[in-house]
Amino acid sequence: MRAAALLFFLTLLVAPATAHNKSLSFSEWVWAGKELNVSFTTPARDVTLLPEVETEADLSAALGAHLSEYLRLSQVNTPCRLKQGFEKQTARTGYIRVQGRFACFSEDATITIHNHGFFNLASSHVHFARISMAGSRLADSNEILFTATQRSLAIRPGADGTIDASSNAIDTFENYLSLGISHILSGYDHLAFVACLILIARTRKRAIWLVTGFTIGHSVTLALAALGLVNANALVVEALIGGSIAFVAAESIMARRGKMPAFGAGLAMALFIASGLAAFFGNPVSLAVWAGLILFCLCYGLAIETPQDAARYAPLLTIAFGLIHGFGFAGLLVDIGLPSDRLLTGLLAFNIGVELGQLLILVPVFIFGPYLLDELPKFKINWADIAAAALTAFGTYLFVSRLLV
Repeated sequence: MRAAALLFFLTLLVAPATAHNKSLSFSEWVWAGKELNVSFTTPARDVTLLPEVETEADLSAALGAHLSEYLRLSQVNTPCRLKQGFEKQTARTGYIRVQGRFACFSEDATITIHNHGFFNLASSHVHFARISMAGSRLADSNEILFTATQRSLAIRPGADGTIDASSNAIDTFENYLSLGISHILSGYDHLAFVACLILIARTRKRAIWLVTGFTIGHSVTLALAALGLVNANALVVEALIGGSIAFVAAESIMARRGKMPAFGAGLAMALFIASGLAAFFGNPVSLAVWAGLILFCLCYGLAIETPQDAARYAPLLTIAFGLIHGFGFAGLLVDIGLPSDRLLTGLLAFNIGVELGQLLILVPVFIFGPYLLDELPKFKINWADIAAAALTAFGTYLFVSRLLV
C-alpha cells in the first residue's frame, strides 16, 4: 500500500510533462458590415503538431488549412463563407499568424463563432479572442476565452458601435477560475515545489502553514505582473523556479544532517563557475542575477546550522520563493491578458483557481502522507529522502536547461 501511495504521488508530479509549453492561441476579430475579419496567431511549436503539416517550411499553410476546417461561423443557421482562405501575415519570432475574412448575409443579425481549432489535439488548449466593431476603440472590444468545454460564442452588434458577446461577470469568473485550475494542475514545476514543501514540513499542520506562505508570495507577484505593474525577465523566472525546487528539496536532506553551511558554500561555488561560463558563452542573464544567487546561497546556508534553524526560516523561504513562482503563474495571464472591463474579477478568479488546484493536490497527499514520509521497516528505505533526491535532480535539470541552455 505504501508503494502504491508513492507511485500515485509521483504520477501526479510527472504526468503533465509538457506543461510549460502551454498550448495557447490568440485571435483578433473585427466586424465590418457583412464581413468578419480575423487574425489568428499561435506559437510555431503548436502548429508543428497539426496533422496538416507536411513541411516545417510552410507552417502558415498548415495553420490556414487547419482553421479552414475547424473555425466556422454561422448567422441564423446559415454558414458564413470564408473568402480566399487564410493568408500568411507577419508575426513575431516563434509565432505563426494568418488572416482570413468571413462573409455573412446580414450586418446586424447574431453571428455564432464555432472554434474547434487545436482543441481536438490538446484538451488543455486555451484560445483568447478580442472582438470589436470596425472603427471602435480598443477599450470597447470584448475579450473572450475559448476552452475545450466552451467552443462556441454568439455575438451581435451592441449599442454605440460595440459588440454584445453575452458575457457577464459570472461568465468571466467561471472562465478564469477554470483557467487557473487547469494551469496549476498542468504546471509540473509548481506542483514539484509544493511537494518539496511537504517534504520539509513533515506534518500536515506545518505543511498547511508553508503552503499558505507560498500562496501569499505568489498571489502578490501574480497580481503585480498580470496588471502590468512589474515586468520580470521570463527566462530568469523560469530558471529560478527550477532552482527553488532543487534548493528546497536538497535542504530537506542537508538540514537534518547539519550540512547546510557546507551545502550553501558548495552551491555558491558551483554558481560562481556557472556564471563565468555563462559570461564566456554570451548568456543573456546579467551578472547581477548570478551575484544575487551566489549571495543568497552563502547567507542562507550559513544561517541554517541545525534542523531547528531550518524550521524557523522555512516560512520566510517559502514566501520568498512564492514571489518567484507568482511571476511564473502570471505568464499565462500576461500572454492572454485580463478582460479590460473586469480586471479584478478575472484576476481574483484565476488566483482562486490556482489555490483550488493546489488543494486538489494536497488532499490525496495528506491522506497518504504518513506512508510517504515514514520509513518502510522491512527494507529500511527512506522514501522521503528518495523523493527529495529525485526532486533535487529534477529542479537542477530545469535550472540548467532554462538558464544556461
